Amino acid sequence: MLNKDKSNQNEKTRNRAQYLLKEKSMKNILKVRMLGGFTLEYKGKELVLDRNNVSKTTQLFQLLLLHTQDGGISKAALIDALYGRSDVENKNGSLNNTIFRLRKQLTAAGLPESSYININGGMCTWDPDIETSVDVCDFKQTIESARHEKSQKTKMEIYAKAWKLYTGEFLPDMMGEDWAAVENIACRDMYFDCVEELCHYLKTEEKFEELYRVAHSAAEIYPFYDWQIWEIDSLIGMSRYKDGLDVYKRTTKLMFDELGLSPSAGMLERFKLMGERTSQAAGAIEDIKYRLREKESIEGAYYCTYPSFVDVYHVFGRMMERTGMSVFLMLCTLNFINIETDDENQKYYSELLRESIQKAVRKGDFYTRYNIQQYLVMLIGITQENCTLVSKRINKEFNKRLTRRKNVSIDYYVASLGEVCND
Repeated sequence: MLNKDKSNQNEKTRNRAQYLLKEKSMKNILKVRMLGGFTLEYKGKELVLDRNNVSKTTQLFQLLLLHTQDGGISKAALIDALYGRSDVENKNGSLNNTIFRLRKQLTAAGLPESSYININGGMCTWDPDIETSVDVCDFKQTIESARHEKSQKTKMEIYAKAWKLYTGEFLPDMMGEDWAAVENIACRDMYFDCVEELCHYLKTEEKFEELYRVAHSAAEIYPFYDWQIWEIDSLIGMSRYKDGLDVYKRTTKLMFDELGLSPSAGMLERFKLMGERTSQAAGAIEDIKYRLREKESIEGAYYCTYPSFVDVYHVFGRMMERTGMSVFLMLCTLNFINIETDDENQKYYSELLRESIQKAVRKGDFYTRYNIQQYLVMLIGITQENCTLVSKRINKEFNKRLTRRKNVSIDYYVASLGEVCND
């Protein structure tokens, strides 16, 4: 019994020693994050290499660490990446100066004294005595490991580890640099393959909560690549239709506001499915079409109430900002010349003007009655010169309809909708 207790105590001591050794070694590793941003950590403290995140010294450091697992990077490749597009005469000398400055910055940042960069046979490598953990390298290595795995279950477990490592785009602040843009696309494509594989697998296995976490994370990083479809599929699988509709609404609004795009076929398919499965279904599309259809087929301009006209005005005001289309606002005012303007006369001439506008103005334009003597017309996609032709057509139609004394005229005021919006 005594020997057993002593054996247990020895085991605990060994485990404690191994834990402390591992903890110590982990603290002495330089942890580098390049996915979703650029940060450095050493011995539990964040290091600041350079206040300028896109400086040549910072880029040199990133390139060195990015190629640590590749056996280093050649000076020629570094020169091309750092000075390929610049007019520097002595590019080799500039690289040597950048290496010199980087060594000084690394010492000042708090890393142990070292040469940091070894140069041998034209190849530059990071000092192996300073251990590093670089998230993008770990991510790429994990993806490659998953691709060579034969077992489907093990492959998905490895892909899940890779998915957790990918916390954002590769060095988003460096997208203006060619080398970083190329690496960014390569990492993004690996991530997309990883997420696609995981989503298919998790949906097949009906692991909808895990599917939601994977798809939601992907949609947060890349909101314009339809990862929300998988997110909605996971919510449908959990019968959370209201949450799925919320994702649909947010996504379609985002796509329209930012890119001017309508919902994709996949999104519309999910919307229809959710609509069928909820008590608050949006209604059959044929029913919606019927309700939206004009009750009468009327030629000429579209008449709407003044509040509706205001809404149309706001919509076209926004469209002008996005598309630069030409829209003009025309104010038509009845001008009575030495005649009585009692209610009956005003109503008579007002109706004549309404009919004249209806007939003279195109089908795609809008008009409304502002008051009994004035009408507002919105002319879409027209030049200012052609607005005069519209007023002449209205006059012609108005005069054709006059059966009483012809001592009334119409005054016109025309302004670009852009001018009105900016006043």
